Amino acid sequence: MNEKWILKMILQSFQQYELHESLSKKEEEELVAKVMQKRAQEDSEWFEAVEDVVYGFVTNQEL
Repeated sequence: MNEKWILKMILQSFQQYELHESLSKKEEEELVAKVMQKRAQEDSEWFEAVEDVVYGFVTNQEL
């Protein structure tokens, strides 16, 4: 999957939490990697994987 597309989904997901602060490049890369890993492990939909990873990041939890 295209990493730019996944990052765009992540940034859109952050908007629902009203977090408009910018992520560092390292944080972006880590979140994209976590989404790809979660998607591969659980065979879930992209949207679900993004939402789970963003929720975990926002609440400081590892899912």
